[in-house]
Amino acid sequence: MPKRKLLASINTPNRSRKKKLQKRKITFEDDTSIFPSEILLNILTRLPVKSLLRFKSVSKPWNVMISSNEFKKSHRDQSKALGREKLLLQSRNVFEFRDLESSLLDLMENQQFPLKKFQRAEVWCLCDGLVLLRNPRAYKNYVLWNPSTREYRAISCPDNHLNYNEEPRRVRACGLCYDSSVGDYKVILIYDLFYAFYSLIRDSWTTKTSFPCPVLPLLPGDLISFGISTAGCVFWSLINGKIQLFVDRASTIIYFDVKSDGVKNLSTPDFVGENDFFYLASVKGCLSLYGGRIESKELNIWIMEQDGSWKWLMNICNLPYICKTFVQDRELLGCTRNGDIVFQGWPCCRIFIYYPRQQLLTETELSSNDLPIASLCLDSLYSPSLNVKHKRKRQSDMMFN
Repeated sequence: MPKRKLLASINTPNRSRKKKLQKRKITFEDDTSIFPSEILLNILTRLPVKSLLRFKSVSKPWNVMISSNEFKKSHRDQSKALGREKLLLQSRNVFEFRDLESSLLDLMENQQFPLKKFQRAEVWCLCDGLVLLRNPRAYKNYVLWNPSTREYRAISCPDNHLNYNEEPRRVRACGLCYDSSVGDYKVILIYDLFYAFYSLIRDSWTTKTSFPCPVLPLLPGDLISFGISTAGCVFWSLINGKIQLFVDRASTIIYFDVKSDGVKNLSTPDFVGENDFFYLASVKGCLSLYGGRIESKELNIWIMEQDGSWKWLMNICNLPYICKTFVQDRELLGCTRNGDIVFQGWPCCRIFIYYPRQQLLTETELSSNDLPIASLCLDSLYSPSLNVKHKRKRQSDMMFN
């Protein structure tokens, strides 16, 4: 047999074996670590995103595991359980991230959003580490951004949102929530005659016209209501056709249910009396109402449990103003791992923290600039630029119900 043919016959099995090895899917079980995979997985899900992004270069099995949807979901759930949240502040084109657990709210990092056309972008909503930004100069252009991974996806609402029934329309309220049953994030925009939601997995918009209550158009001077996202729903208050977050006895609480994609009613709790004034918020992953008697110098915080019942959480006494003024001027952002309550004051560069054990309300001024918004942002691996399972649909493929 010629030498070349002999070498070819010898090398053929090796080549086929290499191809089989290349085709074989690499899994986390291929890792040669001295730790069992379950223990290593438990350790990694407790680490911050910044460390995990570096660890993806340790080995191919680690990269596959950290990049998987299952790991991202486990890490997000662990981050929520550990209360790994950062204080997000915006000043013009710069986003500040501060340590919520430090007494002086130490600066962690500054970021600039990479898209030039989104300079001075408006922060509309947050959910599980994703931030919804809107281009202030183009009403139909939005971005879903993860500051922890610095990944984003630009989205645009269809033109018929802005000119529904041949009349110009403006967004009345918005929200962002997560559907745990399918691992999907949804953006909700409410107008006066309809609402629309965007599915991140499907990369498409759906419009619906079924409202539980009539909604008035957005008038000059009215503010867009940014909904409270928690437990797979987004909540607002509806008073005399206007969507907002203030709650009194005449209010109707409405919410977007991410599983049915419908807008529904929620009964106003019995503890909200005729002379009470409350505000919607999210505390410890639950829908919350904080407020009390209009003229009182104290307020109460209530949270809604999984069965729909309301539970009293705490009382804040010795307010510097009457309850209604305090609630109007102090937005409850959330709480720290120790249970301290964080408020944003106006102007927005003022942060107030209430310490329940000492019954003490403190104020921290973060900047001389008038920061337009403050929010709590979860440290999450979820990437809005990935996990697209369907091709982008044309605007003509919009579904109306």
